[in-house]
Amino acid sequence: MARERIIDGRYRLGRQLGEGAMGTVWEALDLRLERQVAVKVVGSSAVGRDPRAKERFEREAKLLAGLSSPFIVTVHDVGETDFGDGLGQSVLYLVMERLHGRSLEAVLAAELPPLVEVARWGEQVCRALAVAHDSGVVHRDLKPANVMVGPDGLARVLDFGIAAVLAESTDHARLTSTGVVVGTPSYMSPEQIEGGTVGFHSDLYSLGCVLYALVTGQPPFVGPSLYQLLRQQMESAPVPPGERRAGVPAGWDRLILALLAKPPAERPGSATEVAERLRELSLTAVAAETVLLPARPVVPPAVYEPTRVDPRSVLLASCPHPDGGRLPLATGQRMRLADVLPGAESCTVRVDWRADDGMDVDASALVVDGAGRVLSDEHFVFYNNPEPAGVGVTLWGDDPEASFTVRLPELPAGARRVVFALSLHEESAPGRDLAGVGRPHLRLLDAERDVELLCYGFPAGPSGMTGLTVGELVRDEDDWVFSAASVGFAGGLAEIAETHGVAVEAEEG
Repeated sequence: MARERIIDGRYRLGRQLGEGAMGTVWEALDLRLERQVAVKVVGSSAVGRDPRAKERFEREAKLLAGLSSPFIVTVHDVGETDFGDGLGQSVLYLVMERLHGRSLEAVLAAELPPLVEVARWGEQVCRALAVAHDSGVVHRDLKPANVMVGPDGLARVLDFGIAAVLAESTDHARLTSTGVVVGTPSYMSPEQIEGGTVGFHSDLYSLGCVLYALVTGQPPFVGPSLYQLLRQQMESAPVPPGERRAGVPAGWDRLILALLAKPPAERPGSATEVAERLRELSLTAVAAETVLLPARPVVPPAVYEPTRVDPRSVLLASCPHPDGGRLPLATGQRMRLADVLPGAESCTVRVDWRADDGMDVDASALVVDGAGRVLSDEHFVFYNNPEPAGVGVTLWGDDPEASFTVRLPELPAGARRVVFALSLHEESAPGRDLAGVGRPHLRLLDAERDVELLCYGFPAGPSGMTGLTVGELVRDEDDWVFSAASVGFAGGLAEIAETHGVAVEAEEG
């Protein structure tokens, strides 16, 4: 019978979940709080004989514990202990939330995800990086294996700060003589390879490599030897992703190639900027069928995988509105109404925007079934049908904002979603698009107190589009959930209506 292994008298280790250059990850039970956790163990071989490794490890763990984001794995504890292997070796350990899902590495082993998914995951990774960078934390080893996608569809970033501890604990002579590289060569920035200053721009380069892999199925550089791979990272220009995967829009090429610029100063200015660009790309991405890769004997990596994060009190994303936002949501984020508005039977959804002179913008809502089709034409709520009877949604307010009162008990039993949209009257501004509309923005408010509960929006509307969905309410069993989901429509209000099953009469010529 295997001997029970307990760390520091508190964490009972179970099966090993993963192993890499930076240590091993174990499933464990926190005996004090009676909860499942994951324990990452970093052995002496990783930090050498550096007497300050523990100090830096604890420093990084404290920084991580202070990072408040649903897109970063939560750190619970840190310490040093005898691993109990009979060798008397001291190890450093980090206790994290136990995750469920699969890594992006596992995703890439089986499929090329749709671009709309890549944009959503990429934005969420950027939100994690933005929070970390604002706190002075640089990841240093961002790669598909360090990003987990949970059952809730959210991407979460793992192993912040661990690479920094190892980098400071590995002297250059030992690194050169043994060939050990702190980081993952296929995803490392040129300055990291050259031993230069590693800042947040280095993480953006690694993000570019990750996005490249998700779009094309392989990293930008795949040299036949480590030496050639590192030289390519430092000197070679990557092939545009659109040349390796048919149908990739030019905007993806521009963003990814900008992230992969060799000089750090030529990369985008921040993770937040990249998040906004990915959000714009998601609006025009087609949720096409996933591209399955040819069958091959793939052994899924033993990875640990995420619990659902309760995001009720966390700032999720930047808010483009000048008045800020109480709880800004990132694309793909979902929030239960019961968490932000417990017991309420109604709420107000307010949509606002800033349009150039002469541009006429309208808001609308569609009450749709599980297939995304309106229950009837009366369930299309817009300027010509603001107060339909028996629908549960009414429209009111004046430009440049519109308000919808949603009475949840009055929504029909067949209603599965309420989709909110903005559209441009092309007659008012021929040849224009929503790029001329600033801060398209949705707020969910307490109907009784007119107090904002959460918000979702963009710095500007998408170019080439005259219609845009800006979020939706989704029925989830017996509860309603707000979902931060947006899609752009080149055909404006008519295309939005037709897409959701409204019978649109063509105008007589």
